[in-house]
Amino acid sequence: MKLEEYLDKWIRGESGEVTMYLAAAMIAEESGLVEVAEALKTIAMEEAIHGARAIVHAGKISDLRKFIEMRIEAEKKAAEERHEEAKHHDEPWKTLFEYTARDEERHAKILEGMLKKIQ
Repeated sequence: MKLEEYLDKWIRGESGEVTMYLAAAMIAEESGLVEVAEALKTIAMEEAIHGARAIVHAGKISDLRKFIEMRIEAEKKAAEERHEEAKHHDEPWKTLFEYTARDEERHAKILEGMLKKIQ
């Protein structure tokens, strides 16, 4: 396998692990297993850092400003899509889509603030 192919596979794998570990942490918290939840969150963050290091070493973010501009648009698009999706579903999905859409909107605003700092 070529390095670029392996890096893409590795980064996708780490990203998937992050969400699975965080989901397990949520379940642990709901079950009152606070210590287990915290350990799972730590593992999730470490997996995220593994993927991030691969991205940095591969030079996949060569221009921070352009990266943030792209992420602003992606966050806004995700929010729009989630709001639209919420219209087509009953609970609990409707609430989840709306809740996460608002997070995406907030992320875009945070990124817009950051962009002003690096101009």
